Amino acid sequence: MKRIVLAGNAVTAEILVPYLRADPRYTVVGLTVDDAWVGGGSAFGLPVVGLSGLPAAFPAADCAIVMAMGYGGVNGHRRSMFERLKAMGYAIETYLHPHALIHTSHPIGEGSVILPGALVEPEARIGADTMVWGNVTVAHHATVGDHAWIASGAVISGKAVIGDQCFIGVNATIVNAVTVGAATIVGAGALITRDVAPDTVHLARSAEKFRFGAQDYARHFGF
Repeated sequence: MKRIVLAGNAVTAEILVPYLRADPRYTVVGLTVDDAWVGGGSAFGLPVVGLSGLPAAFPAADCAIVMAMGYGGVNGHRRSMFERLKAMGYAIETYLHPHALIHTSHPIGEGSVILPGALVEPEARIGADTMVWGNVTVAHHATVGDHAWIASGAVISGKAVIGDQCFIGVNATIVNAVTVGAATIVGAGALITRDVAPDTVHLARSAEKFRFGAQDYARHFGF
């Protein structure tokens, strides 16, 4: 059973700890954060160790890291932690949930996390330190770069290319053969039908409040 330290101690860690604890391949032994955040405590009864104290508490020879940070700084904070941990000699575990559907023959990048219900089709490629949440589709011949975040229900269509450090929101769709430039934010429900430049933001319009209340709508339209 592999000993795991999670890099992170917030919402993403709260989601990953139960998955890892239920997985017989792993035992979670602690959490690590930047030294300034050590005082936050842990909801899991696990020790929280600052990065400077990590080698003494959990030596690299004994433990692997699972990246459990969010997408702050357009994924830049997670990228920084990933690179520092690598420089300290830690192996960054690629966590593929047993209920993820991985059909590509290409290795999933180091430190990436793929959660239950995600589908990675043949010939798709996923880079390092990328989060792929539940019910995502990464279709055939698509490429997702390093340090990206693909939120639940998003669809990356065939031959699409997602650049490094992109954020793709819940239920967003990137159509076939479209390139999304690095460090781009695609909001929830957005439909991307053409190439977009790096470091841009693309948001779907929010649903407008209808002029009738719910009960009036039900009476008038037979809902």
